[in-house]
Amino acid sequence: MWIACDEAGHTGPDLLAKDQNFFAFASVNISDDEAWTLISKARQAYPVQMPELKASKLMGSQQGRKLVMHIIGQLDGRFALNAHEKLLALCGWVFEYIFEPVYQRKPQIFYQKDFHRFIAMFCYLWFQDERSEAKNTLAQFQAFMRSKDIRDAPALFEFTGLPIDGQPHPFELIQRFATGHKDIIAQEVSNIQKHMTDKGTWTLDLSASCLWSHLNHWGKQKEPLTVICDDSKPLRSIADFFNSDENNVARERVSFLLGSQDLGWEFNKPFEFVDSRAHPSVQIADVLASTAVYCFSKGLPSGMETTGEIMDRGMLRDSIFPDFERVNLENDKVKVDYAVLYELAVSAEGRGTGAPIEVYYEIAERGVASGELMLK
Repeated sequence: MWIACDEAGHTGPDLLAKDQNFFAFASVNISDDEAWTLISKARQAYPVQMPELKASKLMGSQQGRKLVMHIIGQLDGRFALNAHEKLLALCGWVFEYIFEPVYQRKPQIFYQKDFHRFIAMFCYLWFQDERSEAKNTLAQFQAFMRSKDIRDAPALFEFTGLPIDGQPHPFELIQRFATGHKDIIAQEVSNIQKHMTDKGTWTLDLSASCLWSHLNHWGKQKEPLTVICDDSKPLRSIADFFNSDENNVARERVSFLLGSQDLGWEFNKPFEFVDSRAHPSVQIADVLASTAVYCFSKGLPSGMETTGEIMDRGMLRDSIFPDFERVNLENDKVKVDYAVLYELAVSAEGRGTGAPIEVYYEIAERGVASGELMLK
């Protein structure tokens, strides 16, 4: 299978860039010859003065949108997309790099219970409150992940509040947990520089995780893949990973955590970085990714409803967007998640129950079900 890839909305490891809130990655199963024919027919039907198709520009005019609709209309079922709201993606990293290092030997309970989504959504929700300290704290977390120096995030790792009283905001509990386990977290994040081929430069970048998702998606067809990507510094820096033993380890770990065995792919040859000007299949991938970013940023233009439905059908479940039910404290599951986070925070300060986390989940679930555990 010939697979061409491209991305849009890229701001590297800066996920708080104010001028670009969304990132999208697209892959399409189309050869350069077929892509050239498709683009030529689209240009004949909807002429545009543009040597290389760029959807970020095409979407700005009615004629350009018609050309985009024509192209995407011919690709139904032959492409994959994932898109992320960058702020929420950054909040997702909070769980992976703050909580998982502490429970790295047995983190699967948190994924099975969707606790990672609870943490991400409360960070995201708290960020929206202008009165909160979350903006500054998340900015410090991003700086810490880029520098690997724990001193860059004092709001997370030097929490100095009084002992817990009542039912503090979940964001405060996250700060208490991080401060209590800062030595373990600092050591694990420092190890990224030793074990990653890019020395951790692109740790927060979304390109690699997106490409990994797309390779697994196309790998389900059980055919060897020939993959080309528009040139990308973060992907180029870790290109060897996708053909390495480390990738096999990562695949096994994700399969274990998520209970999924349908992961993996086979390359026909190592994937290549190319110039999109010479590869119309990559231009098609750019049309898909850039159109997705445009629509998430500005809304789906009138008249493109059918195109939106086609793109929805190609959207991978690995996409990252808010789900406010994850933080609705009237929901019994959210009450359990809060109780678990509370236990993790007080345990980090040396005052927890001492129960294994699996046992504490059972205690919290019984308490919520019986009405004994209530939140105000």
